[in-house]
Amino acid sequence: MDNNSIRTSTALIIAVLLFAAFSPAFSAEPTEKEWTFMVFMAADNNLEAATSLDINEIEKFGSTDQVNFVAQIDRNGNYSNNSELKWSGARRFYVTKDNNPDKMSSEMIEDLGDVDMADPLALTDFVGWVKENYPARRYALILWNHGTGWKEIQPGTMDADVGEIGLPTGMQAAINNISYNISYDDTSKSSMNIPTLGETMAKVKATLGQSVDLLGFDACLMQMAEVAWTVAPHALYQVGSPDLEPERGWPYDLIAGALTKKPEMEGKELADTIVTAYNKSYVGGSQGNTAVVLSTIDSAKSEAFKIALNNFCNSARRNIREIDKYENARNAALKYSYGDYVDLGHFLELLIEAKVNAETRAAAAKLLKTIKGDRRTGGYVSKLKASGDKFAGSSGLSIFFPTRQGFKTYHNRYKVHSLAQDTEWYNFLSELAVPNLAYFKLEDIILEDKNKDGRIAAGEEVTVLLSVRNLGRKALESASIKSVTDSTWLDNTEFTLDLKKLPAPGKVELIQGFKFTVSEQTPVHSEVSLNITLSGEGLPDSTIKTTFYIKEPFASTGYALLVITDHFSPASPVLQQMLQGAGVKFDTWDRVFDGELRPEVLKRYLNGWVLVTSQDSTPEQSLSEEELSALDSFLKSGGRLVLNGQDIGFVLRESDFLRTRCKVRFVQDDVNVHVVSGANGFAGNQSFQIFGGDGANNQKWPDEIDPLSGAEPIIKYEEGARDKADDREMNGPDHKPGALSRGIKSSGVAGVKMIDGYRLMLFTFGIEAINSSSQRIAFMKEIASFMQPDSASEVRNLARAASRRIPAGQSSERVILERADLLSSVEERLLNQIREEFSKNPQSRERVLGEIQSLSSQERRALSKLEKNVQSLLDFSEEHGTLGQR
Repeated sequence: MDNNSIRTSTALIIAVLLFAAFSPAFSAEPTEKEWTFMVFMAADNNLEAATSLDINEIEKFGSTDQVNFVAQIDRNGNYSNNSELKWSGARRFYVTKDNNPDKMSSEMIEDLGDVDMADPLALTDFVGWVKENYPARRYALILWNHGTGWKEIQPGTMDADVGEIGLPTGMQAAINNISYNISYDDTSKSSMNIPTLGETMAKVKATLGQSVDLLGFDACLMQMAEVAWTVAPHALYQVGSPDLEPERGWPYDLIAGALTKKPEMEGKELADTIVTAYNKSYVGGSQGNTAVVLSTIDSAKSEAFKIALNNFCNSARRNIREIDKYENARNAALKYSYGDYVDLGHFLELLIEAKVNAETRAAAAKLLKTIKGDRRTGGYVSKLKASGDKFAGSSGLSIFFPTRQGFKTYHNRYKVHSLAQDTEWYNFLSELAVPNLAYFKLEDIILEDKNKDGRIAAGEEVTVLLSVRNLGRKALESASIKSVTDSTWLDNTEFTLDLKKLPAPGKVELIQGFKFTVSEQTPVHSEVSLNITLSGEGLPDSTIKTTFYIKEPFASTGYALLVITDHFSPASPVLQQMLQGAGVKFDTWDRVFDGELRPEVLKRYLNGWVLVTSQDSTPEQSLSEEELSALDSFLKSGGRLVLNGQDIGFVLRESDFLRTRCKVRFVQDDVNVHVVSGANGFAGNQSFQIFGGDGANNQKWPDEIDPLSGAEPIIKYEEGARDKADDREMNGPDHKPGALSRGIKSSGVAGVKMIDGYRLMLFTFGIEAINSSSQRIAFMKEIASFMQPDSASEVRNLARAASRRIPAGQSSERVILERADLLSSVEERLLNQIREEFSKNPQSRERVLGEIQSLSSQERRALSKLEKNVQSLLDFSEEHGTLGQR
């Protein structure tokens, strides 16, 4: 071997030895330090850009001879535009100090490739690697990710009991893709639920040979009683937020600085340091000025928490007659993101203020003290920092506390959690859902005015109907109802009623309560309130209040009815102008001012037609089930209906009404095409722009539909016109985002017409948005022409409907009777129309008879009764010279 080879080999050996001496990862016997701070960064999702920011914060201080900072980072590389890191997969890092706040310079120790961070093995393998290479007297494990508390949030279930508080954009995007609790992994489409987290933490404890001194959740919504109880046997302290965390998360520079400055601190001190630093960073500190809450839970006090919680639950169940106070306190308590994530301490404070009985009040006070502790010794929540008025009532601990419907939705999934199994909380929730007593609730008050137009007028008699539900497990034979009012406009200020028929457990009854009459002298717009209370022996009182205003009676003077929602919306005046321009005499019903559309109002227009417009999918604009039922009954009686609106297909997409009455299938919400054209001769097949101009300019979400058998397409979207309009320049609300590049998916149909005894037109865009006044009026004239047919056209309509066979499997007695009623109603209306036409134009008689005689033999047989009646009219006219009635 020559000298050069010897020198090269010697240099290589020395380099390897030096690397081994100074690299903890390759040290034969790594030194045990005071702390190892582990960050498990599950960033294979839309949080990945924040990974380098947080590691850079730690690098401001870095690992020392007393503290190890290690991280496992998993990324997917799809959200790296604002990150210095562009790689994907999982890598391990030993974090060291540097002076560059913008660049992550710590050495990568290991490249693991693609890893499912929700797999328990990923976490236990990481902890095992840390134990082997970076041992310490104390360990902190930080789970860095999205979080949703105990729930596995899914698109199909997340609305079961969601409150009014919205989700941040990143979290909402994740929810659209997957369900998760913690360690959400985009590539693997997986997450770790709370029971699995508990099992995994047990393995972490076994791996380390000790509980982690600190378990931290740099994630949203994880400081829940359900989570804390699950991990308590395996972690001395838990740090987390019961609410949403800002996207910047924890201030790791402040945390690393404090730990490296005082490495001998115990787990509680580190936990409390994190809580304090977090609050400081968001109260005009390094991370801005945002209301936040973070707390420490002391696992050693878990058993005391359990005992106090059980005592409270048992006491509350024994005194379940105070259920209304429990529910009122829950409803008023601080909520965290979801309506059923309730601050437990705040609930207890409100319950104590509600003056429940002494036993329950004492148990609530004991539980509250167990949570909060006192100034000398912390409680189960040993440290709390909250900022902003939003969190003024926070105790730092949330718990699952659903409504009755929420418990029904989630109880099977919830009862598998250890808190539900080990404490009385689940039994308390179950008792609230179905209490062991007769528990009647006044759910609704229906005020039925005498002429049933929904507008209570001066001098009108009103019947009060009460919807009463028994939410309990027991029956009751009698109860009483009392109604009081301070109004001087009613014929009585106090009404009482004894009830002998009450709903059985789990049932609801509509009870006729009492009647009152409004004074003839009552001014229009006068306000009247009724307070109605149901009470009985051993029964919690149930009180409901309703307020109404005196209105003018609804006057039907027109041939058509325009149904709007809020006359201040951009669509309402434009639609009124269209009807006026088309020469249609119409009345207006405003669902905001006049209330829900009622069957009795619709019946007034059986000889005319109705145009219902809905501007969007907000609850205010959407048609209710009762209104759909009223419209269905209207069509079953041969009514003529126009449905108009950009979101009407979207709102009705799951309804039988859309399929069976409108004869269409919903395709998509927001086709993002803003030019339509007539089809099959409708509107001369011309094109219409539905943005800009002098129209309502409000079409952010026009829907696409497909016609089913019986529906004829009359309007289609023009694919070539996609992306011409800008939603940002349009009127209307912004309750949901518009499509950016969507186009036609199927037939591209935007409007259909139906004739089957009844007449119907459906437009899944707003016709009020046609951008030319002359085109809008011409369009409305086309609609009016279809909705106001001459008698010959109605003869053909009736003939088709009467001769059409009912499909096999649908010929029930109800369907047959409904069909008979429809045909009878259409025939009666047609005879009246023929009589009127004959009186005005005697020459029309031959045309009508000729139309009947031109029908097929089957159709003519179906109309034999009509033909005889028409012939009788002709005979009467020839004999008497008039068709007028005496």
